[in-house]
Amino acid sequence: HAMRWAVPCSLLAGLYRVMFHHAFDVPILTGEDTGVVSMAENSAWTSFTAILGFLIVFRAKLSYQRYWEGLSLVERACGAWLNSFSSVLAFCTMDPGKQVEVARFQALIARLTSLLMCISMCDLSDGDVSLFA
Repeated sequence: HAMRWAVPCSLLAGLYRVMFHHAFDVPILTGEDTGVVSMAENSAWTSFTAILGFLIVFRAKLSYQRYWEGLSLVERACGAWLNSFSSVLAFCTMDPGKQVEVARFQALIARLTSLLMCISMCDLSDGDVSLFA
């Protein structure tokens, strides 16, 4: 996936460099002393790269924080469902005459809670949802 973006961008950068040097008659520096001030020594270029670097780092940090916040919210929701499921099971009657009905009810609640969690994970997923089925 990365090559789909990297190759066109590198070709575009190379084309831009060639066109820039031909349009403004700026010689391409090869490391020899040509008497032309390199663009890397220019303060505007230095400022631009510093600002761009800051923006890239800030954006990466922000996306990292959002990822972990979303993950913690999903875990909190799953924990709340598990809590409610265990509370329902805890408040079932212990009457020996109703044990068959209680077992049937508990199995139904377990299936419905599992279905709820599966549907929520499929809703959050943007990929192949057949993995959850």
